Amino acid sequence: MWKKALACLELTKVFSSSKSTLYYGLCSFIGSLLSSAWKLSIVISLIAALAMTLSSFAIYALNDIYDSKIDEINDPERPIPSQRVTLREAKALTILLFFASPMIALTVNLTVFLCVIFFSILGIMYSVPPIRLKDGLFANPSWGVGIAITIICGASVRAINNSSIFAAFTLGFLTAGCVLTKDLKDLEGDRAMNIHTLPIMLGEQKAIKVMTVASIVGFPLLFLNLLFENFNIAYIATLASTLTLFAYSLFILLRNPGSKSIYKKSYKLQAYAGILIIMAFIITALI
Repeated sequence: MWKKALACLELTKVFSSSKSTLYYGLCSFIGSLLSSAWKLSIVISLIAALAMTLSSFAIYALNDIYDSKIDEINDPERPIPSQRVTLREAKALTILLFFASPMIALTVNLTVFLCVIFFSILGIMYSVPPIRLKDGLFANPSWGVGIAITIICGASVRAINNSSIFAAFTLGFLTAGCVLTKDLKDLEGDRAMNIHTLPIMLGEQKAIKVMTVASIVGFPLLFLNLLFENFNIAYIATLASTLTLFAYSLFILLRNPGSKSIYKKSYKLQAYAGILIIMAFIITALI
């Protein structure tokens, strides 16, 4: 029973070496902080974050269900291909999570409920045929929109303001570009299953160049947040650390196109950079 529970947690990617699904709940909480700072209603904000987190659990479990054949190539130790979780168990868990998340969101307010519904539908469209946004040009934008919605969801607990809108836009834009690294590390399985990600359609080197350009455009936008907040040296220092980490991830990608191990390393570095960006927004809200 304990092993099954751990396998289900792994299925929903609660614990991940790259990016935990708890990240989505954290983004929601950051949205709440940005909208209300020290006037934040902690309990209500945590409930909204919980609803968004459970929805992300469902989305990731659903993705594993539809990608089980791909994972047999890319990551055979995942719960479904390793048979630690059966497809029937995964489907039951996914349905339960998709039902629970909007019900919890509805206890907060209508806007939070609608944000969770939208996020869930977007996740379903990402994985499930015939739409399957994952297979085509809309995969990257859907990731960006998803992250933006989590921020707006949290802000909706109190009031959507300029800071939360700015955070949603910048994090969404950067996520849409950076998710290319995930596609790079999954190339082998995606090719085998005829999934049309941007690295497959453009080629690995061009995809890396596109991500580099998106980063050059997107990261300076983070400093524009100072237009909405007072001058904050801690925010600037955190962003400087983020830029250094992310620049290094791009550097190793540009030097070693075609290396799966480098793709995985870069993906982890960019995930850590994403956490630092979240920390930077926490600083702007609390200091």
